[in-house]
Amino acid sequence: MDLSNREKEIWIELIVSIAVAIYYFTHAFNLGGFNNLTDPGLGKVVVNAILISIASTIILNIVFAKKNTEAKDERDIAIEAKANSFAYYSLCVFCTLIIGQVMITEGIGYFSQTHPVPVNAASIMHYLLIAIILSGTVKSSIQIFRYRRGY
Repeated sequence: MDLSNREKEIWIELIVSIAVAIYYFTHAFNLGGFNNLTDPGLGKVVVNAILISIASTIILNIVFAKKNTEAKDERDIAIEAKANSFAYYSLCVFCTLIIGQVMITEGIGYFSQTHPVPVNAASIMHYLLIAIILSGTVKSSIQIFRYRRGY
């Protein structure tokens, strides 16, 4: 599979963001779910996620060294614009779902003592972080798809 430099950069971005997201969310959830922001262990997880992200991006870019950089042409700009629009719309959908979850949970709370999913500042922060990561994944996936299809 012959990849251009731009495709390699997108693949690196996609792989690193998914790997760091998996690391962060598994460790954050194991520290007591998404409800505790004051746990010192969560601070260590955040620092480790940042360090892993930086180190892995540098290492992968060195391994897949760019021989020569190409200037963006109209095709690259069009692909990036289309991917940005897909990412924007996916982020809007995810944020709407989060708002709906808050409204439903708060509405059910008036009638029942059981909450299907806890809603507090910490959980909303994690839901928004998931939405941002998913929209970035959508952007990278659309870019890879369009480069592979030759659009």
